[in-house]
Amino acid sequence: MAATGNLSEEQVHCSICLDVFTNPVSIPCGHNFCQNCILGYWKTSPLYQCPMCKKSFYKRPDISVNTVLREIAEQFKQIRDVRSWSQAELVVAIEEKQRQTERRAQGLISELEQEISELKRRNADLENVARTDHIHFLQSFPALCTPPSVKDWSETSVPTDTCVGMIRRTVCHLEATLTEMIDKLLENEITKAQKYSVDVTLDPDTANPWLQLSQDRRQVRHLGAWQDLPDHPDRFDTVVIVLGREGFTSGRHYWEVQVGDKDDWYIGVARSSVNRKGRISVSTTQGYWALALKKGQGYRVSTAPALQLSLESKPKRVGVYVDYEEGQVSFYDVKARTHIYTFEASFTERIRPFFYLYCCDKASETMVISPVGEKSLIKQS
Repeated sequence: MAATGNLSEEQVHCSICLDVFTNPVSIPCGHNFCQNCILGYWKTSPLYQCPMCKKSFYKRPDISVNTVLREIAEQFKQIRDVRSWSQAELVVAIEEKQRQTERRAQGLISELEQEISELKRRNADLENVARTDHIHFLQSFPALCTPPSVKDWSETSVPTDTCVGMIRRTVCHLEATLTEMIDKLLENEITKAQKYSVDVTLDPDTANPWLQLSQDRRQVRHLGAWQDLPDHPDRFDTVVIVLGREGFTSGRHYWEVQVGDKDDWYIGVARSSVNRKGRISVSTTQGYWALALKKGQGYRVSTAPALQLSLESKPKRVGVYVDYEEGQVSFYDVKARTHIYTFEASFTERIRPFFYLYCCDKASETMVISPVGEKSLIKQS
């Protein structure tokens, strides 16, 4: 599931039942469905295939519960319930306002009808007097010609704008409430991930000779020149990659990477057994789960084929969260407090943080593994 700071209802909808996910699961192609929906679909289909991308499987594929999506869907249902309740309250308020306006309008109509009746009566009296003799007319005229006490109706109107204004204010308040709840949902998601922060350092034995590591093994930059380093079976000899020294075979883990203004990189996790020699394709099929920024191509993730992402802002500090048992790798824009993307996988061996830096016009800029919560440490060399 990909997401940018704006959480839409389509992102938490199952494409089979067209409702918000219930117990969402992921299948190997990366798409998500309600567990009962996908199992029911396969029972009635001659092939085991994905309903969305139509990828077929030789046998029924394994499915994994998507806990991140499940939490988002459950909280989205809560937001939807709040919205429904607010809409019901809004209807009640509008109906009451309508009744008040109708009562006022009816009162104004009755008052106006009384004045019209009075004017008609006076007009009839004047016509009767006009038909009498002149002396009687002159005697009655002073009383009849006195202007009646009538209301000035030129400024009177039924205040429908009051109702419209009330609706506008209520809708704005509802939108603000929903936005606040969604922001809290995303904030809580990142905050929960940060509780599993770990200390990640770089493994110099894996570093490509074009890469220079800091003494504390927490910073790396593309040197722009080849270094004569000892040959090592773990070293990447062609692709400019370095792995983290730490590896994970269980549990939940989180770390943050400052990418700054670099415009060509990959970060994520890789299987410990990935090939180190020769040309390498960074994709899930080769054991890499990564977020990338490709110069001139924008952001993408290492699915097969690669999936382009549309992000509202350019993340300069990226949070990486791994849940080994659930097979999840999630990326976050730390400053914007937004979820970027989550991979669903099945890990069967040790995985390690990995970093891939291209040589480009910002080759001297450093990528930094930062303690969670610490401000920017990026320096220009």
